[in-house]
Amino acid sequence: LTTGGTSSEVALSDLPELGPESASSFQLPASSALPERIVIPTIGLDLLVQNPNTRDINALDTLLQKGPARYVDSAELGQKGNVLIFAHSSRLPIVHNEMYRAFNRISELSQGDMITVIGEGESYIYIVQSVRRGNASDEIIDLSPRMGTRLTLVTCDTLTSKESRWILEAEFVGVL
Repeated sequence: LTTGGTSSEVALSDLPELGPESASSFQLPASSALPERIVIPTIGLDLLVQNPNTRDINALDTLLQKGPARYVDSAELGQKGNVLIFAHSSRLPIVHNEMYRAFNRISELSQGDMITVIGEGESYIYIVQSVRRGNASDEIIDLSPRMGTRLTLVTCDTLTSKESRWILEAEFVGVL
């Protein structure tokens, strides 16, 4: 697995198939946490998040059978940078493992929708900024802190092509 040149970027093609910083003022918590659960009420999503310590694409693909995963080089909750979580989606009429549909409804989200990511008893709140389609071979996800504190969700767009991905970008707004 290779990254887009530095450890602060990752090419979408390096993941298994599957905006500017706000002027608002918020305080980051004193410590960081690994994401344990992601909750998106708008689409009825409430899933555990895995935190593997690998970039191996085969190992990550196996892990995705158990649900969403945080990319190892992405930020932790409460850190400046980008928390990157990816999961499967499938539009097949019958799947034997529901985790292949984990992020099926990500494309239905709109700007302003709320996402809660829970870690170590804290609820980190993000607001959706954009949802777009991208090509795995062309997209680079910036993991660096230069764009602020944010969350990116990535999944396959199985209706379009093997290379097509849904990319959701959300901005951190606070901790509950």
